[in-house]
Amino acid sequence: MMIIDLFADSKIIAKEDKLLTEETKRVISELNKAYLLFNEVTDPYETESIIYRMKELETHYSYLIKEAKLGKVHNPCFIGGINI
Repeated sequence: MMIIDLFADSKIIAKEDKLLTEETKRVISELNKAYLLFNEVTDPYETESIIYRMKELETHYSYLIKEAKLGKVHNPCFIGGINI
């Protein structure tokens, strides 16, 4: 894997890092909105729908973090989906 990284195009790597980071930020934002909405709704069907949406977003977030840990992100400042 190290040999591949030595010859990889840095522009492609930067683009992949940026896309993964942006997607993670989007998922975090959507998840925060779902949490807020969950606290406001009173209809049981809407509550159930939001619970499914939160689970979907949480699963997608876990996938993105897994991808980052597997070396898809080459930015050492990438922590929990957010560049610091």
